Amino acid sequence: MALKPPEEKTTLQRYLPIVDWLPRYEWGKWLRLDMMAALTVWALLVPEAMAYAGIAGVPPEVGLVTAPLALVGYAIFGSSKHLFVGPSSTVAIISASVVAPLAGSDGDLYLILTIWLAIFTGVFFIGLGMARMGWIANFMASSVLTGFMVGLAIVIATGQLDKILGVESEGGNVLQEFGSMFEQFSDWDWPTIVVGVVALAALFLIEEYAPKLPGALVVMLVAIAASAIFDFEGSGIHVVGEIPAELPNLSLPEWQGWDIMGDIMVGALAVIVVAFAESYAAAKTYASKFGYQVDANQEMIGLGAANLGAGLSGGFVVDGSLSKTAAGVDAGQKSQMTSIITAILVLITIVALTWLFEPLPEAVLGAIVIHAVWKLIDFSGFVTLWKERRIDFTLALAAFLGVILIDILQGIMIGIILSLVALIYRDSFPEGSELGRVEDEEGHYEFVGIDNNPDAQILREVVIYRQTGSLIFSNASAFSQQARELLWKRTDPPAKVLIVDCEQMADMDITGAEEIVALSEELQAADVDLLLARLHGDARVTADRTGVTE
Repeated sequence: MALKPPEEKTTLQRYLPIVDWLPRYEWGKWLRLDMMAALTVWALLVPEAMAYAGIAGVPPEVGLVTAPLALVGYAIFGSSKHLFVGPSSTVAIISASVVAPLAGSDGDLYLILTIWLAIFTGVFFIGLGMARMGWIANFMASSVLTGFMVGLAIVIATGQLDKILGVESEGGNVLQEFGSMFEQFSDWDWPTIVVGVVALAALFLIEEYAPKLPGALVVMLVAIAASAIFDFEGSGIHVVGEIPAELPNLSLPEWQGWDIMGDIMVGALAVIVVAFAESYAAAKTYASKFGYQVDANQEMIGLGAANLGAGLSGGFVVDGSLSKTAAGVDAGQKSQMTSIITAILVLITIVALTWLFEPLPEAVLGAIVIHAVWKLIDFSGFVTLWKERRIDFTLALAAFLGVILIDILQGIMIGIILSLVALIYRDSFPEGSELGRVEDEEGHYEFVGIDNNPDAQILREVVIYRQTGSLIFSNASAFSQQARELLWKRTDPPAKVLIVDCEQMADMDITGAEEIVALSEELQAADVDLLLARLHGDARVTADRTGVTE
């Protein structure tokens, strides 16, 4: 199949993708499939939204009101045909880590700050998208994300143990959480433990033997029925309790002082880094699978609209969900109409079905969360990094330990800083190589790196050095030092010419140009000529303008 270029779109179509896809929607062919996909995702979303609300530290009903406008906002502004945006365990726990230290034990303030966090996240996302800042997704190394996500999954799972064990968590990092749980061993509530363990086992069994079933919904409905019949609440097992059956009330919460709101704004930036990396990766995966493209900048705007809608509805931060996206695609999803239909189903749930969830044991919500993140607790990625590239393993391990031993936000900052340090380090020490020539069967010569080709012939009195990557301020000094070291090694006979192969030198800045001129003058004093070969592109332009070519 030939690769097709993207279709030309108007400005309105680029910034409002629903204007592009809705007029072309094939109602007769697609609506039934999108409705089936919506029912499938609804079955996952309702129990997970209530469970993730618990992670964020807010009542279960907040998870439900978070979803509708988030789904519709992304459907209108997002560029992916398949991505589902809504409550997720990842950003829910980041929300809690931002808000909890600021709100303390004040429940009303906690909810207000949670809502403001979603609003600021939405506003910042939209601003970054309008400013064409989608490229920032490249500044979180994949190895750092590997460590961060494993650590985050462990933190999330650990945070649900209090629901399973029926005790109160005293907070802190993962080790402190475990210590707190075991210190309260005598207070563990064994009926609650039985309910939680049975629910967790059932979720894994359904996943293994009946993967087509919406496991979370099935387990939830069975638990609700059992709770109502056997009066779990009367037996001391904590249940969700009364859930207000109210539609989202679109409004801004009460403004707090600038000191506390400044901290919320900083927290919103932390949410953006993780939410965008996770969401954009999922969107790209399915865009590639179905042969279309997503726009990183428009994805920011779509995620911004989703978070703004969630906040104005009185909810918490949202991002793209890989699991719900996969479920929708498997059910036949064709477009973002699925998100719109799912939003309608959630609204119906809020208005007419909240009574159904009141007997639900909280231990079951904890089990649903643990099951949802269990697959992320996978250390095989660390093993692969150790085998393939030790520096990437170090980055992953540092991010993992930062999340586990310190805190989520600090773990995010460690990951970002380490990603930037790794980028600067790699740019500062380019992987240049000395070249030699090899002859093929037809008598033609090719120049190759001598480190990987020991049979390559080194030219007499000539050193050929290939600069890998751009020559800029961060690596200019390392470049000239590597060139000198190659010349110093040539003593019998000494080298008279240094040729720099610039084929892989995409760019050159002023510092790089000055370093070449200085090196040339130094070598001329030692009767060694400096020549540049295959200089091209922006590097050639800079060389011409700065006198390097002369």
